[in-house]
Amino acid sequence: MKKGIIKERWNKYRKKKRWWSIVLDFLFLVLIVAMLIPQSRKTVSAFMVRQTMLAPRESSKTILLTANDWQMPLRKAEGEIVRLSEFQDRPVFINYWATWCPPCLAEMPSIKNLYDKYKDSVHFVFITNEDEEVVLKFMDRHGYDFPVYSTAGFVPDALLTTTLPTTILLAKGGNIVLYKTGAARWDSKRAFKIMDDLLLEY
Repeated sequence: MKKGIIKERWNKYRKKKRWWSIVLDFLFLVLIVAMLIPQSRKTVSAFMVRQTMLAPRESSKTILLTANDWQMPLRKAEGEIVRLSEFQDRPVFINYWATWCPPCLAEMPSIKNLYDKYKDSVHFVFITNEDEEVVLKFMDRHGYDFPVYSTAGFVPDALLTTTLPTTILLAKGGNIVLYKTGAARWDSKRAFKIMDDLLLEY
């Protein structure tokens, strides 16, 4: 009896839908099931965010870091303390992130492309306050070689955030030319142009 009902409903459904609509319904069902499974939820969420990411835009506000702001302490993965001021000779790309954050994971491949293109001319500062072992395992598993830091004291108001990911781009003189919360497509033409324009100042 049940098989007959299921078959009847399937035939009605199939007559009402076109083949591509059936495929989309099936993919949507798979997506829902994947979101319900804890092991795949983070990966699926990151994939969905990646499909909607846009290129970053420069900030319309003019915000300059003070001399005190540049003294922000950062701890390297090996434990050494450095100051943000040590990076003043080049543009600085600061990214607050975490391994458990799907939007962070979504933008990481595009950040890797940006990093590979500009790592010799831009300081990249990836900040996370997660356990060092967790972070290093994540980086190794995904083949990332970003310089990772954690905050080691005060964070200036201009660089504070409660949102992950948040990316801040510093130009010459400590001018914050970009303050982006949420994931973005960092290997876009617009992102490359922003970086190229900044490098002309040095």
